[in-house]
Amino acid sequence: MDKRFLTSAFLFYVCIVIVSSSWSRNHVALENNQYNNVLIAINKNVTYDQEIINRIKEIFTSGSSRLFEATNSRAYWKNITILVPKSWAHRPEYEVVKTESFGRANVVIDTPNPRYEDNPYTKQLGGCGEKGEYIHLTPRFLLDKTRSEYIWGPMDKLLVHEWGHLQWGLFDEYSTDETAAFYAHSNQNVEATRCSLAIKGKYINIDTQKDCYLDPATGVYQSECAFFPYTAGQRATASIMYGQFIETVNTFCHSDPSDPLGYHDVEAPHKHNILCNYKSSWDVMLESSDFKDGNNPPLASDTDTTPTFRIVQPTDRRVVLVLDTSGSMSGDRILQLLQASTYYLLHTIDEGSYVGIVEFSYSATVLSELVCIVNEQSRADLVALLPTYANGGTSIESGVLKGIEVLSRGGEDPAGSYVLVISDGINNDPTGISGILDDVKNAGVIIDTIAFTDHADYDLKKLSDVSDGIFYYFDGKEDISVLNDAFTATVTSRPDLSIQDLPITLYSEGLVIVPYGAVNGSVYIDSSVGLDTIFSFSWINNDRIQVFLKMPDGQLLDPSLYNTDVTSKTITIGIDGTAMIGRWEFRVVGSRYSDVVTVNVQSKKSSEEEPIEVLAIVGDPSVNYTGGNPNPVIYAIVTQGYLPVINVHVTAIISGPSNTVIEIKLLDNGASADITKNDGVYSGYFQEISGNGRYSVTIKVDNSAQTAAVNAAKSTGSLPIKPDTSNNELPVYSPPGMFTRTASGGAIEVSGYSYQANDVVAPSRISDLSVLETSYSEEKVVLQWTAVGDDLDRGNASRYELKIAKSFSELQRNFSSASEIQNDDIIIGNITIASPPGVVERITLKVSAGGQNATYFFAIRAYDESGNAGAVSNIVSANMQYIPPIPASVNSTDLINATSIFDTTYYVTITDATSLANPTNYTDRTTYSTKSTNSTGSTNLTHSTNSTEPAHNSTNTENPLITTDVANPTDPANSPESTYFTKSTNPTGSTNVIYSTKPTEPAHHSTNIKNPVITTNLASPAANSPESTHPTEPAHHSTNSAANPTYLTNTIIDHTNFKFSVTPTKYLNSKKPVITTKFPKPTDPANSPESTHLTEYITPATLTSPNSKTDPTNLAYTTVSYNPTKVVRPTESIKEANTVLWAAVGVVLVITVSFAVILFGVRFCKKNNKIENQPCSPINGDDTREIVDEHCV
Repeated sequence: MDKRFLTSAFLFYVCIVIVSSSWSRNHVALENNQYNNVLIAINKNVTYDQEIINRIKEIFTSGSSRLFEATNSRAYWKNITILVPKSWAHRPEYEVVKTESFGRANVVIDTPNPRYEDNPYTKQLGGCGEKGEYIHLTPRFLLDKTRSEYIWGPMDKLLVHEWGHLQWGLFDEYSTDETAAFYAHSNQNVEATRCSLAIKGKYINIDTQKDCYLDPATGVYQSECAFFPYTAGQRATASIMYGQFIETVNTFCHSDPSDPLGYHDVEAPHKHNILCNYKSSWDVMLESSDFKDGNNPPLASDTDTTPTFRIVQPTDRRVVLVLDTSGSMSGDRILQLLQASTYYLLHTIDEGSYVGIVEFSYSATVLSELVCIVNEQSRADLVALLPTYANGGTSIESGVLKGIEVLSRGGEDPAGSYVLVISDGINNDPTGISGILDDVKNAGVIIDTIAFTDHADYDLKKLSDVSDGIFYYFDGKEDISVLNDAFTATVTSRPDLSIQDLPITLYSEGLVIVPYGAVNGSVYIDSSVGLDTIFSFSWINNDRIQVFLKMPDGQLLDPSLYNTDVTSKTITIGIDGTAMIGRWEFRVVGSRYSDVVTVNVQSKKSSEEEPIEVLAIVGDPSVNYTGGNPNPVIYAIVTQGYLPVINVHVTAIISGPSNTVIEIKLLDNGASADITKNDGVYSGYFQEISGNGRYSVTIKVDNSAQTAAVNAAKSTGSLPIKPDTSNNELPVYSPPGMFTRTASGGAIEVSGYSYQANDVVAPSRISDLSVLETSYSEEKVVLQWTAVGDDLDRGNASRYELKIAKSFSELQRNFSSASEIQNDDIIIGNITIASPPGVVERITLKVSAGGQNATYFFAIRAYDESGNAGAVSNIVSANMQYIPPIPASVNSTDLINATSIFDTTYYVTITDATSLANPTNYTDRTTYSTKSTNSTGSTNLTHSTNSTEPAHNSTNTENPLITTDVANPTDPANSPESTYFTKSTNPTGSTNVIYSTKPTEPAHHSTNIKNPVITTNLASPAANSPESTHPTEPAHHSTNSAANPTYLTNTIIDHTNFKFSVTPTKYLNSKKPVITTKFPKPTDPANSPESTHLTEYITPATLTSPNSKTDPTNLAYTTVSYNPTKVVRPTESIKEANTVLWAAVGVVLVITVSFAVILFGVRFCKKNNKIENQPCSPINGDDTREIVDEHCV
């Protein structure tokens, strides 16, 4: 669509929250045709409303039946858990949570994502066939059923659509921001992107609500056109991934040609085809574990699909630290454990939480029962109980069971509580970790584990896997920043358990200091953080170090605020109140020995704005090389609330068993590992695996260059019934300011590794090949794509192989034998040299135009220097037939008596009459588009050609020709070049107060009347303006009345500033002029709507050239439009507030159709000929005739 929007300022303050995870979402599997573990979670910010629970049950119950039908009786929802927030008052039916949490939910009920508003959507990170993250529904979507089904159709079918994204890794089968709305098909037609082609509909210009035309510049329909599927009279049965609102559509597109009503269109350029390599949705589903190899065969059609619901609620956060004090932990390791545990207890765990401590070696000992964190003293008391000595063997299972015992004291249910296990050794107990896994599951506790060095027991991860906990890895080096980050993430990854703001990690680094040396560093504290700021410095080798901290104003912080703990070798500096905004600098001075000082800076947000979050996710934390060469993907999701933060530098730092540190740049460009551009998800392949073992992952986000922006551009989730009701706003990008952050990404365990001596890794598949432009006259096509790497997304590819064909199937099935584009065929660009990955490539190539079968198809792939070829790209098409220019003429009936909010091509709907007194620019929705091209605000008095004389009147001309010396005009209201400009009582900003007959009276405006009757004292004119030909007649034209700005009485029907009559059938002159509201570059001042001879209506035959100087007075009132620029649509509020006008539109359309049928009698169409832009008779919604091959407009 052609998106013309109002730009608005988006102001916010920024803070950073590091929320990191390497665990997957709640796992949902299909067993015996039933989904038994679906988790729906309501956010703590959602106000209690029992109707939300009722509506969830209602739509998932009916949706289960829809799912059963859509999967051919093979799947339905059986057991569903609803997690309500801790902030809701407890009710008897609420059970205690076990492992459920908001951060792991499959479906979230939360406040709207500003990009989608109430439009349901599914967050997806991975490619085709990979499960999504979550479905997002809003309270309004659930509660306002009438509105939701009016926009998106049946709510239960929409759930099935989103489930396709979430469970089977399907993608939308309609056009999105990244994919084309129309394409040239092999059948020689231009089609709308959809599945299946059996879906019928009409192509409509959503600006004018009129017919669409093919665009000669692209070969397909105009960008402002949309395909409106008929909601009735359809026969198509698929696809739910396209139009769930169509009554007959109840299943997914398939690859069975014997069923054309649901047959998959491989040529449609939607995201599913692009990412799934043209497989149908049903074929992708059949490859999932749900249905693969005949799993879960069809059940009887009368199977009861009603699900059961369980409601759970979290309690207070309860945590037991289970710390390894075996002999292998002695020395530096027990000190590092003490440092990290102390920081966690003093500064990380939130007030109101309950914490206990257990140590284990050969056996386990309780150091502290559960203690509620209520103040600084309770924190200090727990720190005093931390172990400082290590000796003995390792019995991990003893420690775990003792932790569960602490959580069960006094008959308490341990379910939903947390155990944090840290160990560096191999388990010595014969029972082993595997022997207690059932105990862990029965207790319902969540176990987070930290493997302290790569020598830690490899069964540790099993404890986290069976309990839905988090697994981390610390390599045991002197820098404990990774260990600190792991401790912190166990709290900050579960914010739904907290009633207060959690700490935000601003800086976490290990700094190396030589003997008696010094090192400097800095951290930036922005305006939304600074509350409870803590600087922490910990070290290993020396007895003491020195720290100096300088504030942004250049003053050194008072040393009395420093707190030195000799036992844990830590200096802590707390900043009272809110820390000063700006860069804080620190200097660390060492002593006798070389050392590594770990610096950690955290703070809490100090404003009401949403913080920026960094969520780190390892796509697969368990990598097995047996039988393949896997390349796990690492993701970093950078957002402010739900809004993506884009254009920031994101790096994954990976430390492995060989002690090498690897840096991987993650990109958000929609190429290679990244599936969607500018969604805040930064992705990259981890290819540098060097052997079996554990690899720690740390994400660093750096906006020191201040290139980042918060992406508030609107996006579309589920397809609405009417394309013009989708989100359609101008992208808004707001800079968040400077920040640098670090997040732990958890750990990866590698097994079955074998070294590959040769280069066997090919470049990534190019997935965003597109046709930017076609030209019949110049016989050229412009193609564009994003460069990929030599090995997937790493390094530079060597060259490209670009193929051309006359059919889609030739490139899809036999790419190698298709005709290759040579460099000699390229007008601009070069395919023998590849740019670095992420760079946008563009070429212009020579292509023959015209003739029969003038649709061409293109595909490309990249090669590396070893001859490895990447997969073939998506296939694109170019229509090279002759297409006549889009007609520029309009009928007077299009522009007069407009009563519909949809007649927006040449009109502007006024929403607030008072705003017209001070127009700002012609794109302002609440002012006239014809007012001014000058954004400074003075609309009419700025276009003087002589700076020493009064400015002249030119209301909508960008480059007016002003006659500067009309000394004796024949008519004081005859021309903008009147000498009476100087007689205005308000010459500095009022629009049209220039035609006064007396300099001492309020100036009046008579713009269009050759012999005006000036009424000088209209205190209360009928339409609030003195521009009437007769004082007793309702006034027609008033662009900006300074005296009475509230002059519009019928703003809905007065769509332009040329006929503001209270009676819309009256006209300013005796004839019916055709009004053109805006000329982008008129060459005559009379192009202004303030032309004097409105009564001298010029017919099309009179005016041969719309920009001719020979017609100085009437160029604004011709039937030929001089390339008018269309104005903005009415605001969404106007659409919603005036739904009654839909009926008016229908009446107008019916009359027009009837007139066309009577007048012409036949339908002017050419079958199988897309080069004719001829009108069609409308097709009713119940018309089931084939229209796929008809290209009338």
